[in-house]
Amino acid sequence: MTMISSLSSLSAKTGIGGLVSGMDIDDLVKSLTAGSRQKILQQQQKVQKLEWKQTAYRSVIKALSEFQSSYLDVLSKTNLRSASFFNTVKATSSSPAISVTSTSSASAGTITINSISQLATSQRITGSAPASSPLAGTLSSDLPDSIADKSISITLDGKVKTLTFDSTFMDNVDAFGFETALQKAVDSAYGVMSPEERIIHVSVADDELSFIAEGSQVTIKAVGDDTDTLSKLGFTSGQSNRLSLSSPLHMTSLAANLDEGTETFRFTINSVDFEFSHTESISAVINKVNSSKAGVTLSYSSITDSFTMVAKNTGAGENINIQEIDGNLMAALGLTPESGVSVVYGKNALLTVNNTDIIRSSNDITIDGVNIKLLQTTEDEKPITITLEEDSSSLMDPIKKFVEDYNTMIDLINGLTKETVFSDFQPLSDEQRDEMSEKEIEKWEEKAKSGLLRGDSLLRGIASRLQTVMMGTAQSGGISLYDMGITSAGYQENGKLKIDENKLAEALRTRGSEIRDLFTDPEKGLANRINDVINTAIKRSGVKNQRGSLVDMAGIESSSSATENNISETINRTNKLIASLQERLSAEESKQWRKFTAMEKALQRMNEQSAILMQFTMK
Repeated sequence: MTMISSLSSLSAKTGIGGLVSGMDIDDLVKSLTAGSRQKILQQQQKVQKLEWKQTAYRSVIKALSEFQSSYLDVLSKTNLRSASFFNTVKATSSSPAISVTSTSSASAGTITINSISQLATSQRITGSAPASSPLAGTLSSDLPDSIADKSISITLDGKVKTLTFDSTFMDNVDAFGFETALQKAVDSAYGVMSPEERIIHVSVADDELSFIAEGSQVTIKAVGDDTDTLSKLGFTSGQSNRLSLSSPLHMTSLAANLDEGTETFRFTINSVDFEFSHTESISAVINKVNSSKAGVTLSYSSITDSFTMVAKNTGAGENINIQEIDGNLMAALGLTPESGVSVVYGKNALLTVNNTDIIRSSNDITIDGVNIKLLQTTEDEKPITITLEEDSSSLMDPIKKFVEDYNTMIDLINGLTKETVFSDFQPLSDEQRDEMSEKEIEKWEEKAKSGLLRGDSLLRGIASRLQTVMMGTAQSGGISLYDMGITSAGYQENGKLKIDENKLAEALRTRGSEIRDLFTDPEKGLANRINDVINTAIKRSGVKNQRGSLVDMAGIESSSSATENNISETINRTNKLIASLQERLSAEESKQWRKFTAMEKALQRMNEQSAILMQFTMK
């Protein structure tokens, strides 16, 4: 809030302050510049009143916005513009094999699902061969002596162990051979007591060492900087039996080699183009495919070590179509016929409703205004009954709250436009505030703020348009608010509404579809017309003069309109005028001070001359 300075002290105080004349020069200069000071004070009070008006306007913007969010917004559960809000028919099912919800077009009655013999499924393709290179390496000829007393790190599904090729290991090599000795070392590290418990299987064939772990991820790493020991075993540090999805494509250990020399892989899925550099990762491929419009979901399972692509659409037919353009990325992932992909085609849903066989490509179907989700088949089970019952009572409380909040909004607008004006109570200056208590200031400003928007044409126009919509002759579906028991609260209530609850309950019970049309009709609908009135007042988008009338007038905090509005611009102009007036006042004070200073000097000279003459007289 702007603090109004009373300019009680002089802004330009230069010269001799009445030392010779004995006059109070400060007061004299203040008196002589009183007119200029009053002009500044009036402009400062104008700024204060503008700020108060802006706050009042913004309180109306806030109230309109909250009302709109509650009853006219598509995200609101009580959106009166939506036909689904007025859906008073409730659907229930006699079986957990389906879930049901009614729509606005549902009517009371029953639907019988005699049977559900098949659910709709999606087409699925899965790589039939392991996607990752096996964890295998060629043994050095100088084993086992070259690794004696050395160690390596082995990780099984995140559980890290260290294998040390100590004397026990060397003795086992001598007694059982290298393969058995290494198997015993791995079993010991992971606490395996019998072959049935074993997850990692060690295999040595033709000098090739393999670690095999079905459904698990095994990673081999060096201990410290000792990569030589791993090299003797034929491995590199970090080598694994599962893909690293974050590694660049050209460094990924796919079982099927990517085309050598290909730097950009191009392919289409369901006619959607994809392009990936060889430096991008498999994770990037998965993310881009899944977020595209190709209508599929791509995933990798480290358990099965395979890629799977599932169509988002259910139903029979070819819902996944892959075409390689440059490179063989899709084939390397095992997702093309050439790579031996396993294909499971989608199926349609098969059911019988009211003794009529129905085929649908989706498990989400709509019958007679009821949304039905098929969850499981019902072979050898009794028929499912969907019961549709009218339940208009659920609309009673939301409509009552709508009227209550409407009245609160109208009350606020009417209160501002009919407030009493106290013309004797102007914004206080700093000097006046210093002489008053906090309670006195509060009471004073309450009256000073009162009536600033009395008779305001903007607010009166909004209230008038809202009242015209609510109480006018516009009808849809042959019903009006009056027919619902919602009428004017009387002339003294200035446009507020009242409800006859008995009449409203009866209208909801007997005329539900007509009430729905009254509010939701695209052209004449009551809720849509109210929304138009509010948007005209508080529309936020666009530049100045394209926004709502209240937003253009007062703006909204924390938005571009906070400063781009009529009141803020008037405040800025007035503040510039105040600055200019203060400069003039300073110049005017300086001028007066120069005059009084010259007078003081002249009086001083006269006094000096008089003193000299007195000396001659005394002689």
